[in-house]
Amino acid sequence: MEEPNELAKSIAATDPTATKLDNNVKNLFANRPILSRVIKETVSECRDMSFEEIEACIEGEIHISEVYVDPGFSNASERINGINTELYVNGEGLVKFDLFTYIRLPGDREGNLIKIYLNLEFMNEDKPGYDISLRALFYCCRMISMQEGVEFTVHKDDPVKYGNIKKVYSVWICTESAQKRANTIEKYGINRSFLLGYNNDSPRYDIMNAVIIYISKTHDAGNTDNGLVMMLTDLFNETTSATEKIKKLKNEHGIPMTREILKEVPEMCTYAEAMVLKGIEQGIERGIEQGLEQGIMQGRQDEMANTEREKRRADAAEARIRELEVKLALVGK
Repeated sequence: MEEPNELAKSIAATDPTATKLDNNVKNLFANRPILSRVIKETVSECRDMSFEEIEACIEGEIHISEVYVDPGFSNASERINGINTELYVNGEGLVKFDLFTYIRLPGDREGNLIKIYLNLEFMNEDKPGYDISLRALFYCCRMISMQEGVEFTVHKDDPVKYGNIKKVYSVWICTESAQKRANTIEKYGINRSFLLGYNNDSPRYDIMNAVIIYISKTHDAGNTDNGLVMMLTDLFNETTSATEKIKKLKNEHGIPMTREILKEVPEMCTYAEAMVLKGIEQGIERGIEQGLEQGIMQGRQDEMANTEREKRRADAAEARIRELEVKLALVGK
């Protein structure tokens, strides 16, 4: 019999009707088979590598909502093997990276390895009131500045100093994007140009890259044949059950999901079951809302009816009084 592995269990445990920014979703991407597919598409140094090769290069511990983005705090207590994962923004408190790790890639012929820091962020809104690209670039800047005292120093006796800065990638996945932006991947980085003259020097400057992936909120992957976009569309499609997602990720996207063991497959919660509960809850909420609205409307109608009845009664009483006054006047004559 087949039993779901940790990745499959994580998918099954994730409520498809709940917010997509909870730790269950973040934990899905901490699984190397899924994370490697994000890396292959977004980290240019890994474009020609296989998923298995990329998985082997994910060397750093994968931090989920642990590392601070706080200037002067991120690298204060932990070094090399444990950079912190939060950021302090005035008025917003401490902010944490959703996912933070690093990879080591084969380097030059001498066998030196290339170390790259990677941050993964998830957002429901593709237009949160500011340009996501600015926030992504800010996170890149923090990932560089937090390397001081960890990867590089500015000490006068250090002959390399800033030369030891490691390249960083901040990848943002927008899971509920408008169709006009959906199924696109944007990349922002540093470019070099000459304002005057030209030389053949090759200085390092490409050290920060911000990538934004827009996934359709209607789960429409369009005509794209991009494997990552299609995988993310299937993964964040709340209209499919956990079982169906696991099947698609395994059969269509080549992600290993199960292993053979002598145990029965645990029953998984399906989307249909979740939708029943969600439908009941929404029905109750709608019923309450409609009940309130109907009550208010009925109250207003009753009030208007009462007012109209009172007006008719007053008019009738006034008419009777006038009639009596006329009769009394006649009697007096």
